[in-house]
Amino acid sequence: MTTGIALALTILVHAGLAWWLLGLGETGSKAESRALAVVWIERPAPTPPAAMDVPDVAIARPDAPPPAPAPPRRDALQAVEIDAAPVDAETRLPTATDLLAQAGQWARDQAPAADFAHDPLRRSVAPRTDGRFAMRRSISPEDVVKGIGQLLGGAGYTETPCPQIRRNIANLGIGGDAELAAEEIRRLQQHCL
Repeated sequence: MTTGIALALTILVHAGLAWWLLGLGETGSKAESRALAVVWIERPAPTPPAAMDVPDVAIARPDAPPPAPAPPRRDALQAVEIDAAPVDAETRLPTATDLLAQAGQWARDQAPAADFAHDPLRRSVAPRTDGRFAMRRSISPEDVVKGIGQLLGGAGYTETPCPQIRRNIANLGIGGDAELAAEEIRRLQQHCL
């Protein structure tokens, strides 16, 4: 009896999901057909260029050669000659050295500010001045775990609290509170011994 009810519910749920998905497909196809409608905009026909008035002088002289046909009009850029501005003899043009110095200054101005935040996963060795560099070992999973521990626990994070407990005992032995020293000794015995 229970198996029959579970089977019927499973079939009903699957049928409902199929009906819902088919309904989404129909809605999506209607929306897609509207979105993909293409409307063509007709470009207006170009107007013919205005006829130029031909002077009467050309018509009056039959022995003159016929005028050369006008070149077709192009809507393109054309080169224009511009007279160069006169250069003063006293004005010195920048040299390559001046331009390099200017580019170097611009690059230094554009450089981002140095970030001095501690990155525990990064262990870089400063490059040598002679062009050589030291190979470094790849980051191991242990390094990643230690780095995450330092990010969450602080820069002085260690896996074991024992070094800090020993430092606390040494500092309290100089003249600290006896109750705190007893607590640190208890922690030392519990975690480190």
